[in-house]
Amino acid sequence: MKLFGFFKNKENDTFRITEPDRLWVEDNFRWLIKVFGYPYRESEKILLSENYFTTTIKSDKVLIENIIKDLCLLIQIQEEKISFEVISDIRDIYGMPYQIEGKPFETELEIEEGKYKIHIANSLQKHPKRLIYNLVYEFIRIKLTENKLQYDTGNDTDLFIYLAGIYFGFGVLLSQNLKDTGRVDDGFWETKWNYISEMPNEIMAYALATYSNLIEQDSPKWKDNLPSDLKSQFESAIKYLNENPSELCDKKELEANELFKKAYDQYLENHFDEAIANLQRILFLTNDDVMKADVYNNIGYYNIRLRNYEQSVSYFKSSINILPDYGYANDNLGYALIQLGKLEEGKEFLEKALKTENNDIAYTYRNYALYYQAEGELNKAEDYFKKSFDSINDSVDLLEYHYADFLIKNGETEKGLVYLTKAVDKGEPEAIGKMNEIKKN
Repeated sequence: MKLFGFFKNKENDTFRITEPDRLWVEDNFRWLIKVFGYPYRESEKILLSENYFTTTIKSDKVLIENIIKDLCLLIQIQEEKISFEVISDIRDIYGMPYQIEGKPFETELEIEEGKYKIHIANSLQKHPKRLIYNLVYEFIRIKLTENKLQYDTGNDTDLFIYLAGIYFGFGVLLSQNLKDTGRVDDGFWETKWNYISEMPNEIMAYALATYSNLIEQDSPKWKDNLPSDLKSQFESAIKYLNENPSELCDKKELEANELFKKAYDQYLENHFDEAIANLQRILFLTNDDVMKADVYNNIGYYNIRLRNYEQSVSYFKSSINILPDYGYANDNLGYALIQLGKLEEGKEFLEKALKTENNDIAYTYRNYALYYQAEGELNKAEDYFKKSFDSINDSVDLLEYHYADFLIKNGETEKGLVYLTKAVDKGEPEAIGKMNEIKKN
């Protein structure tokens, strides 16, 4: 692809984007939507603030490990998969005159067996914003790799990383680092740097405007954080898109996303029937395979919470038919089958969930514990319950509830009640019902 940029009419301050540029931006967004789904109407851009980089900002010093910790949470990558190495070079030798030809080394990503090692130039630590920008760039690559996407397209690779970054919410941070120039003079030695990214301002503005147009945000709050020249171009691009609507923008998909979010909020309030009803409406709106797979999986999961295990199975299978490597759906199907006493079939789907590497390992271990409990292999069940607790990133539904049931059935009633109380405190209806039964007896 060759980027030509905008042709501007200075008299009326309008512009046209060339057909190759427009198609490149829209085709790549279309591909991202196909893989990751349509964005939400209330999507926000990630800013360099305590709301997003909590650990980084709260520290007195900008530390690489803190940035990585925050990025793992923001982009949902398991922290144990990431390591880094700081590399010194000629730039770290005081009093050594040098001149770098071409693009200087700043960061480089090494991928091996599902693990990621980021090599970082030591000199980058003197420029915290550049450090954060470079790590954001590498994490976008990690996110794409985690989803098994072939994003290396040769000359266009760096440009696509920027576009994917906009989709993942990092557009503002990336835009603030399109240029970096400066000088330091300590009275003896003078150091100058001058960095200009491969992404043209105009294409960045059009890509940001396209994303905003997708979610019907013509004047998002975050635009004020864009560099002044880019902000002006962004506003012109929004105007252009309003006058020349893109086929990418689909109000039905936006409505489907709103219903999906509403259903999730209802699930959090334990209103499972209402959540299922809203998810079923989505199936009449969306043409997005990712959304359909999520909808079928969630309908199945909410049926699990209603203990409609037989009914849930067909929904999980529908989800897997669309996305065979959908780890959560395979995991949930395994759980449902185990609850129905179909132990070996259930275990097969747990094994498939593990192979996808996009499952939540804490849930998978919980489900293995239930399998071994049903098989009467109590030591293995205990081990897998422990593994599940040790692997929790956020919270695991019904983990304390099932562990409490396991303990009570094996005569450890006092300890079991401690875990059942924890499940009750989480507001799980299953635990509340179990506790009420125990109190009656």
